[in-house]
This record gives sequence, structure tokens and C-alpha cells, in this order.
Amino acid sequence: MNARRILSRIVMVIASGVLLAGCACPGTEPAAPTGKPVATEEMTSTEEPVATEETMATKEPAATEEMAEPAAGWQADGVIVDGEYAHQATVGEVGLWWRSDAEFLYLAMEASTTGWVSVGLDPEVRMKGANFIVGAVAGGEAQIWDAYGTAPVGNTHPPDEELGGTDDIVAYAGVEEGGVTRFEVQIPLDSGDAFDKPLEPGGTYPIIVAVGSSDSFSASHTSRAGGSITLD
Repeated sequence: MNARRILSRIVMVIASGVLLAGCACPGTEPAAPTGKPVATEEMTSTEEPVATEETMATKEPAATEEMAEPAAGWQADGVIVDGEYAHQATVGEVGLWWRSDAEFLYLAMEASTTGWVSVGLDPEVRMKGANFIVGAVAGGEAQIWDAYGTAPVGNTHPPDEELGGTDDIVAYAGVEEGGVTRFEVQIPLDSGDAFDKPLEPGGTYPIIVAVGSSDSFSASHTSRAGGSITLD
């Protein structure tokens, strides 16, 4: 009997030890997971940085609207220099120089007078329909008019503004020296004004010129003549 009791107790002790070995003890830390760690701030620091002001400065600037500028070598100063104009002609008593580009006509005119000098572009019948540029130097001050021929003859070339149009002369300069009056002027080829004749590159247009003995815009001419110009 004693041997059986001893054997029974040994079996119970072994069984209790097995049960205790399979239970987690209170207060012990759980085992660390074996999966991949969650990314931390330090690990994401290898990503490409957001573009800064310095890196963006290397980009090409956005295209801007190109502003119209005078032709290279041309200047409205009343002085004609070599290479400033592509063409030259004498029409009646008026010397003419001109050049053009895709947008503008650059024109110089001079005559032996202390009064006004003018050129009319693309007339229809004598003076009628011409886009007139009339310049005079009065009291040392250059004056210029953008005018339009409303009839074939007479004092019938009022300024465009009096007809409801606009003054479309872009730049000009005038001088009077040694009995000679000279003007340089820049005008658009096509201003959109109903009282300006549109011009096209490469076109040939009739012109009329005139000279006055007075600085008054309404004074009659002392000479006039006709010719033509061809644009670049």
C-alpha cells in the first residue's frame, strides 16, 4: 500500500509541473513580434525632399509676352545716319528714307523749308484717302499730325482725331536747321483706325509729298509730287 501511494504522489507532482509549464506567469512581458517593424520617422527620412525655393529657381521661366520694340539701329532723333534706313528716294522736293518690319514703318522726310513737310500714304484720288503725316517745327518745338485726305484737292486733310479716329503715331522727332526741316516717324503698318491705310510687308504703295512755307497746319503747299515706296 505504501508503494502505491508513493507512486501516485509522484505521478501527481509530474502532472502539476507540466500544467504549470504551459501557463504564462502574471507580470511577465510578452515575447517581441517577429514581423517587420513599422516604419519610423527616421526610416522615412531617406525619401526625396520637397522642392525648395533654391531648387525651383533652376526651372525655365514662364514665357512672357514679347513687347514690340523699335527696329535695331533706328532712333527718333531727327538725325539720319548710315544704315538706319534700308531705302532712300527723292520725290519732288522731298527726300525720303524708310524701312519696315512685320509691325511698323519707320520713315524720314526732309525738305528745304522752314514750314511744314508731309507725305501721304496710299492715296486713292489725288489727296483723297491718303494717310497723311505732316510735320513742322515752330518756335523750336516739333509738331506732327496724323491726318486723312477727305477730298481730292484743297485744305481737306483734317487730323484723324477730328474725324473720330485716333492719333497712331508711335514715335517721332523733328528738327529745323540751316533752312531744312527734317522729321523721323514710326507708325504701325495696320493701326486698325479707319483713317489709316493698312500696309503689308513687301507691298508697293503710291505716295504724295508736299512742302509748305508756313508752320501752320492749314497753310497751302508750295510744291507737291507723287511717287511710290515698296516695304521690306
